[in-house]
Amino acid sequence: MDKHGKSGSFIGRHRWRTTMDSPRSSFSSPKLPRKSSPVPDIADSNDDLDESIPDVDYDQILLEIERFTDEVSTADDKTTLPEVPDIIEIFSLIIKSKTRKSTRTGEVMDEDPFLYESVRLLWKLKSALGEFPNTSLVDRMNKLLHRVIMFMEEELRALLLHSKAKLPPEPSLKVISSRAFSFKIERERSPIPAEPSTDDLDFPGFCEEKIIRITKIVTTLISVGYKNECSHVYSMARGNALYEQLKKHDFEKLNAEDVPKLNWELLEADMARWINIIKHCSDVLIPAERKLGETVFADHRSVFRGLFINLVRSVITSLLDYAAAVAETKRSAERLFRFLDMYEALYGLREVINDDDDEEGEQSPCNDLNMEISKHSERIGVAAVTMFGDLENSIRNDAAKTPVPGGAVHPLSRYVMNYVKYACDYGGTFEQIFQQNAKLVQPASPEDMDKSPLAAQVMSVMGILDSNLAVKSTLYKDPSLRYIFLMNNGRYILTKVRESNEIRKMMGDNWCRRRSSEVRHYHKSYQRETWTRLLQCITQEGIQVNGKVNKQVLKERFKNFNAMFDEIHKTQSTWVVREQQLLSELRASISAVVIPAYRSFVGRYKHHFEPGKSADKYIKYQPEDIEALIETLFDGNNNASMSRKRF
Repeated sequence: MDKHGKSGSFIGRHRWRTTMDSPRSSFSSPKLPRKSSPVPDIADSNDDLDESIPDVDYDQILLEIERFTDEVSTADDKTTLPEVPDIIEIFSLIIKSKTRKSTRTGEVMDEDPFLYESVRLLWKLKSALGEFPNTSLVDRMNKLLHRVIMFMEEELRALLLHSKAKLPPEPSLKVISSRAFSFKIERERSPIPAEPSTDDLDFPGFCEEKIIRITKIVTTLISVGYKNECSHVYSMARGNALYEQLKKHDFEKLNAEDVPKLNWELLEADMARWINIIKHCSDVLIPAERKLGETVFADHRSVFRGLFINLVRSVITSLLDYAAAVAETKRSAERLFRFLDMYEALYGLREVINDDDDEEGEQSPCNDLNMEISKHSERIGVAAVTMFGDLENSIRNDAAKTPVPGGAVHPLSRYVMNYVKYACDYGGTFEQIFQQNAKLVQPASPEDMDKSPLAAQVMSVMGILDSNLAVKSTLYKDPSLRYIFLMNNGRYILTKVRESNEIRKMMGDNWCRRRSSEVRHYHKSYQRETWTRLLQCITQEGIQVNGKVNKQVLKERFKNFNAMFDEIHKTQSTWVVREQQLLSELRASISAVVIPAYRSFVGRYKHHFEPGKSADKYIKYQPEDIEALIETLFDGNNNASMSRKRF
C-alpha cells in the first residue's frame, strides 16, 4: 500500500506531485459535460467508486478548485453563481474515496497531504459561496467538508489511542504506621517510590512522526472552525489514557465515601496510595501531557490552555474529594506525617499545573484550579497544625504510674524525640503551614516570640517533656535510681538534639549548654547519694583510740563496707545505662572516687588482721575486685554474679 490508498486503485496508481512540478499545460480536464449548476451527488454506497474516478493529477485538481474559489470570491455579481466546473465532481469523488477507505477498515491510514489541502479549500469555497443565494452546491460542499472533518476526527482519535506507552506495573506500597504513645515510631521520610519506572518515563508514548501527524490534524481542524470538535476528541482520548495510567496505581481503590469507615491502618495505606498517585501525576503524567499538548497545539496555545486545565481537572477532582474527606477524619499526633506528605503532594501538584505564560491572570482556568487545590491543601495544613498541638496534650496527659525498669530511657522520650526529628525533616513545609495558620500557633513563652513558629513549638514540646519526666522520676523511691533515670533521659534528649542540625539550630547552643549542665548535676547527685555514703564506711576517723587501732571498729568498718557494696552492686547491676559514652563516664567516675580510697584503706589496715581466714573474712574484696565489679554496673543484668577472686 502506498500513502494514497490500496494497490491497484486509482488513488494508489497516482503519485503526489507538488504544484511546482505540475504546470498548467500538463493538466487535461476530464471529458464530462459542463453544467451551469452542480452535478448530482453520487451515492456513497457504490463499491466501485474508485473506478469511476478519471485518471487525473491531484495537484492540478487542487489548483482548479483554488481558481474556481477565487473566481467565486471576487465575483462582482453576488446574485448569480459562476459556472461550476466539472472538476468539482472529480474533487468530490476523490475525497469520498479517500475517506471511505478508513471508515470501512477502522485502521489508521497513512498521511495524505491531499486531504489537508482539501479541507482548506473546502472551507474557503464554503465561505465564498455563502455570499450567494442558497444553492445545492453550498449544501453539497457543506456535506463534503463535514465528511472530511469526521474522517479527520476519527483519524485523530485513532492516532491518540494507539500509543506505545506501556502501563506501569502495580506499585508495591510500603505502609509504615506510627502508633500514638505505644512509644514506637518506625517510619521512612518518603513512603513514595522516589524514581518513576522506565515505562512511566515513556508516557505518553508517541513517536515524533505520529506527533507530527496529530499536530497537522489538530491545526487543520482548528483553522477551519472546528475547535470544539477537535478539543472534544483530544480531551476524550487523552482523558482515557490518563485514567488507564492511574488505574495501574490503584486509583479506583480510592473512594472518599469510604474514608470515615476505615480504621487508621487501612486509611494510612490509602493515604500512601493517594500520595503516590498525586506524585505520579506531578512528576510524570501532567508534565508529559503538557509537553505533548504544547507541541500539538503550538499554533493554538490558548486553545490548549483551557483544554489542558479541564483535562487535568477531570483527573484530579476525585483525588481532591478524597483529600477533603481525609481532612475531616479524627486528628491525632501519630497521623501528622501522612498529612504533611499529603500537603507536600498537593503543593507539588499546584506547582506543576501553574502556567507562567498564562496571560489571563486571576481569571484564568489555571488559577481557578490552583485555588481549588490550595483550598484543600489549606484544610490539610490546619489539620497538621492541630495534630502537632495534640502532641503537647498527649505528653501532658501521659501519666503512667509504673516506672521504667532500671531507670532506662523512657519510651516517651524516644517517641517525642523521634517525632520532633521527623517533624523537623518537614521544616520548610511546617513553617509554610504555620505562617498560613498563624492564629492557631501561640508561642509558649515571651522569649519564643522571636523564634520561627516551628522552633517555638519544638521548644514548647521540650519544656512539656522535661516537666513530664520530672514527675515520672518521683515514681522511683531510691534517690540514686531517680538520678540515673533523669541522667539517662537528659543525655538521650541532648544527644538527639546534637545529632540533628535542624533541631540543634532551633534549640540553640545555650539550651545545649544548660542541658549538659543539668546532666552533670544529676551525675554528681547520683554519686553523692550512692558512693559518698559508701566511702563513709572506710573513713579513718574514729578507728584509732589513744594512738592505737581499735580492731573492733575496724572490723565493723570492713563489714559495713562489704555489705553496702554488695547491696549496691546487686541493685545497680540491674539498672540500665545504654548510652556507651555515659556508661563509660559513670563507671570511670565511680572508680576514680572509690578505688583510690579503698586501696589506701586496705593498704593501711590489712596488716592488723592475721593472714588467712581472718583477713579473708573482713577484707572480702581486693581493690582489683572492686574495680572489676564496678565495670558490671548498669548492665541491666538481673542475674549478675560477683567476682570472688582472692589475692
